[in-house]
Amino acid sequence: MDSAAMSALAVFGGTSVGSLSPVLSNYVLQRRVARRDLINREIAERQKLYSDFISEAARLHADAMTKNIFDLNELVSLYALTSRIRLVSPDDVVHAAEEMVRSTVQRYGEINMTLEDLREAALASRADPLKRFSTACRKDLQRLVRLAG
Repeated sequence: MDSAAMSALAVFGGTSVGSLSPVLSNYVLQRRVARRDLINREIAERQKLYSDFISEAARLHADAMTKNIFDLNELVSLYALTSRIRLVSPDDVVHAAEEMVRSTVQRYGEINMTLEDLREAALASRADPLKRFSTACRKDLQRLVRLAG
């Protein structure tokens, strides 16, 4: 092969690589941005779901501490939230949610607490039945944030 043909081939090769480089770079960048957006939406959806569960579980658990009779319709909403958590969350979050539901249902069958009992439990740090769940949720959300970063 003569040197003129080699030069022409080198120029053509360089031009091809040079023109493909921005296209590939843009593709990689767009893919990364799309992935980050997807993860950020997932984080927002899980935060809402976890917040809804915490609100409902706290309300029902407080109700269970002061009453022996429960409204099945209200308990169904807690089971529904647990099932939604089961769809998108890791096992440790699911197990913590299921444990909270069991604890609440079991609490309805126990002796009612007085206001003094509730105050003493709060002061003795025994009044946080959602601690395991909220800790598991925090770890899950932190893991997602690391993936997005």
